[in-house]
Amino acid sequence: MIGGGMKSLFKSGLRDIKNKFSKPGQDDELPTPLGLRLGAAVDIDTLPLRMHAADLHVALPEATILIVAQGFVDLGDDTYVHRYYGEDETMIQVLTVNGVEDRDVEEITLYVPYKSIYPGSEGEWAQWTAKGGKIGAPSYRFDDGTEYERIWFDTTPGHADPVVFTEEVYEHAGTEEASDVVQQVMLFGRNLEQGKKNEYLLITVEAYEGEKTVELMVGVDLDLATMKVI
Repeated sequence: MIGGGMKSLFKSGLRDIKNKFSKPGQDDELPTPLGLRLGAAVDIDTLPLRMHAADLHVALPEATILIVAQGFVDLGDDTYVHRYYGEDETMIQVLTVNGVEDRDVEEITLYVPYKSIYPGSEGEWAQWTAKGGKIGAPSYRFDDGTEYERIWFDTTPGHADPVVFTEEVYEHAGTEEASDVVQQVMLFGRNLEQGKKNEYLLITVEAYEGEKTVELMVGVDLDLATMKVI
C-alpha cells in the first residue's frame, strides 16, 4: 500500500484527470510504451487469473483502471521501469530494455497493495533495513504462513542488500515537474501449483516528503493480450 504522502499525490493528480481521458501522444512528454500514460483507462481481462484466484493474495481489479500518476525509473544500461498508478493504488509496472518502445517491453506486472507498515523506532526500522533485516532476507513469510523466496540475488547466500533507486512520479501530463520518491526495494516470489501463475511480493522502503514507510505489494504477470488501453 502506498504511504500517506504518495496517496495525497495521487489524489491531486486525480482531480485533474478524472473528468477527461487523454489520447495517445496528447501532451505526452514522458517516454512510455504500449499507449500507457497519465489519463489512460486500462481494462484487464482477469479471467485467466481468476481461475486460480483462491490461491492468490492479489485482489484482482473489478473495474477499469484510470491512471492518475505515472512513475519512471532509469536503471542504467538502457533499462527502464515504467509505473502506472490507479486511484485505488493498483500499479501496472512495465520493464523495458534497450529503449522505451513497445518492442523493448520485457515484462508487464500487475501489483496491488497488501500492507503498509510504519516502524515507530530505530529498533523497529533496524528489523527491516539493518544488515540481516527483513527486506534483504532469503525469504519472507506472511502471518498466514505463505512464504515468498527472494528472486533478486537468489544465488547470494544469506542477506542481500536491496536495490536503491529514485522514482520520478508525475501527476500532470505535459509537464517536467516530478516528485522524487527514494526507494529501497527487494523482489520475492512463490511458485503456485503446476500450471498456475507465479505470485510476486515487492517490499519497498519508501521515503517521500519526510514520511518513511514499508510497503508490501503483491503481483502477477500480465500478458499484453489481456490488456486494453483506452
